[in-house]
Amino acid sequence: MNTIQPVNRVESDLNQWRSREERFGKLFSFDISNDKVFLKEKLNYYEVIAAKYKGISNPEERLALRILKQERNRIEKQLYPNVLLRLLRRLLLSVKQQYVVRRIAKQTAIKEHALKESLIKTGFGNVVNKLEQYMKQGQQEFSIPVSYYVNEQERLDFNLSFSKDHNGQYQFENYKAALKNEQKPEESKQQNFSMEAGNTVTAIQAYNLLAGRAIQKEYASLEGNKQSVWMQLDFNDKDGAGNFRMKEFPDGYGYDLRRALSQLPLKETDLDVKEKLIDNLINGSRQQVTFLKEGKEQTFYIEANPQHKTVNIYDEHAKRISIASALGNKTTESAQVVKKINLQEEVGSAKKNRLSIS
Repeated sequence: MNTIQPVNRVESDLNQWRSREERFGKLFSFDISNDKVFLKEKLNYYEVIAAKYKGISNPEERLALRILKQERNRIEKQLYPNVLLRLLRRLLLSVKQQYVVRRIAKQTAIKEHALKESLIKTGFGNVVNKLEQYMKQGQQEFSIPVSYYVNEQERLDFNLSFSKDHNGQYQFENYKAALKNEQKPEESKQQNFSMEAGNTVTAIQAYNLLAGRAIQKEYASLEGNKQSVWMQLDFNDKDGAGNFRMKEFPDGYGYDLRRALSQLPLKETDLDVKEKLIDNLINGSRQQVTFLKEGKEQTFYIEANPQHKTVNIYDEHAKRISIASALGNKTTESAQVVKKINLQEEVGSAKKNRLSIS
């Protein structure tokens, strides 16, 4: 279990500057530590720290600020040898610092609100309070564990990773999801999901992916148009980091979930109910549906299968069954319709390709 350790926030901010200074020092042939432009930037950074933590009560942080004041005075004398010029600068600085502190506080509030919103949208709203505790401590980076049961056998373990960027703002970097079957430990799987903008996988989608199902994600193309891609983990292939590789089926692959559903004798024909069903299937969920067969109702469970351009069907015992078994006498007719549609798509695609080549 993670415990929140006290952090010297002044020291943390100073370490950020040190990393920046080392980074720039490697880029140039001259000694930047005595360069006036760099020293001015350094002094401004130190003064922002002083204003930011003014009036703090933590003894370690107060000590760091006192030592920092000596360093600020040293740099100031080096940059502005004239006493009157230093006094004038300090008068102007007090006004500037108030503006800078307010601007930083406003930016921090906006960033933190966006960070919390992203957690809620991703399905981790229950860690917002813990996140606030860590951010108040000023940790450079930290992780928050989350765990809950999906059902009697399956448990989901998450580990959410956060870190400060070069501006001192916290970012939700990634999370590791592990699906564990307590009755069958050998079937446990885990995957690391990046929180890269436009490629976010929610907690529910992560569970469905680890359970072997496919999800659909939308993204903007270079032309600005919306496109979608079906994604599914390949449990037979891993990358160098130990993550399962992702199989992708873009729009051009030709999977049409709505068309696949239209071949089934679904009772769920109400528009709102059907749209909710489709949304859940797109997120990778296995959904309960009712088939109407010769005036009788029968319960099944379905999930999207983009690779084979159809849906998987399961009986009430969670046993996968064929479409033929589920549809009964309508199998032959439905199979012929599906085959005809697929053939038409292939012919159309071939013609399109020939036209594009010529």
